[in-house]
Amino acid sequence: MKASKEFIETIINALGKGDIEELENNLNNINKDNFLKSLNYTSEKKLKEKIENTFYIGLSNCIESRDFENFRELLDYSVNFDIFFDVKKIPNRLEITTDLLFNSLNNIDLAEIIEILRFSNKNNLFEKDFSKEEIKKLKEIKRDKLLLANFEDLFGEITNSFILFIYKVMPQNLYDFFRETMSFYSFSSNDDFNVNYVLNYLDQYSIYGLSVKLLGEAKRFFNNFNNTLKTGNSTAYKDELVKKYKNFDLVDFDFANKTHLASSKNLLNLKNKIHNNDDYKFYNLSMVLLGGLGPQGHGFTYSTPKGEVVEICSDIKETDAIIIKYKQFLKQQFVTKLELELKNSFQIDNIIRDKIIKYLLDVLDQNELISFNKKERILKHINEFLNQNQTYLNYDKLSLRELIDRISNAINIILRKIKMEDQFITRMELISQNKLKSEDIAKLTSLKKKSHYDVLRERFFFQYIVDWFYEIYLKEKSEQQH
Repeated sequence: MKASKEFIETIINALGKGDIEELENNLNNINKDNFLKSLNYTSEKKLKEKIENTFYIGLSNCIESRDFENFRELLDYSVNFDIFFDVKKIPNRLEITTDLLFNSLNNIDLAEIIEILRFSNKNNLFEKDFSKEEIKKLKEIKRDKLLLANFEDLFGEITNSFILFIYKVMPQNLYDFFRETMSFYSFSSNDDFNVNYVLNYLDQYSIYGLSVKLLGEAKRFFNNFNNTLKTGNSTAYKDELVKKYKNFDLVDFDFANKTHLASSKNLLNLKNKIHNNDDYKFYNLSMVLLGGLGPQGHGFTYSTPKGEVVEICSDIKETDAIIIKYKQFLKQQFVTKLELELKNSFQIDNIIRDKIIKYLLDVLDQNELISFNKKERILKHINEFLNQNQTYLNYDKLSLRELIDRISNAINIILRKIKMEDQFITRMELISQNKLKSEDIAKLTSLKKKSHYDVLRERFFFQYIVDWFYEIYLKEKSEQQH
């Protein structure tokens, strides 16, 4: 079936806008496969060139609008339109991406910067030819093994073009942002203050609902730990926990005006590793018991490859924002445990107990995970059930309110929140048993979909950008003064 010129124009317009939905809708109005096949075999050279040029314009528009999903789907159409994809043909790709990154920086949206860079690296948007000076600089940059490990950890397989773009463009973006927002047009006494704001930003900030704070050097952290081991000083926190975990070697000590709880065995094993300059790992060091960033004064500390100690915890003052996960059970596990608690701990009449259990088996989804935050919904179900169809009729051993209270207490026993200290110590025990590595803790501790590890590796990345920014600043300052 031959398509009209008008129809072909609608296809070309949709391509130019990078609008996959409009493109698909138009193609659905005609035999899609036959139409695309006819385009591939058409002898009209100008039409083919127009479609190809418009295809690249569409990709460019997708980047500019940050519609990365449409970009990926449109890219798949290169085969349908018989286009051999060449990323260098996307108009203004470098300029557009640079502007996107600058705007994200302007909004201090570090997460968005990482997203844009991941997309750009995956689609090789920074591909370019190198000058001799750039090749020389690349060799110098790639001597830093920690930097390369961080880049690959964050972005996957990377190219020389990607490395060079990060080195040249990202710090310059930060410098331009600094000039615009800090009125950086003459060097005055205020400039040092403003520069320090940029240099120190990563010392304390929030991202993904998590608070991040630099506490100091790992060397000082270990000095405090060693002094505590020598003197044997302890606090009420240690005494209380030692009674609970008699067979586990706990130590608590002060560092950066905070009380820390740690596994002495874990810290002794880490002491030499943390001072290894080629070790790209983020080791879990301690849990903050007092003075932490979290809503209950808690937090978790990690070492960085730069020899720092960084604390991370939720900055949201809500129960469900606590980082450590709660207990949760599949429906059958939960109902079985509830039945035992009602029988053994609360002596609920077997007739009523059986009715409640049967009812819950019916109303709860088979694969539903039951956790503490579902307690009220379950109690509401039970309360309504007991009030319906005279289920509770003639049961006078307990008042209905007292029965509900007993059921509530039984659920609390099963689903009670795991204290952060208990969870931390459990993980330290797993490390001591070689079932878990200290560097894995950051990956296991998360809020929603972002882990402490995500925060640590992204912070490490931005530290490089800030360092390179400072080099530009010092160079510009020197030129201004001469």
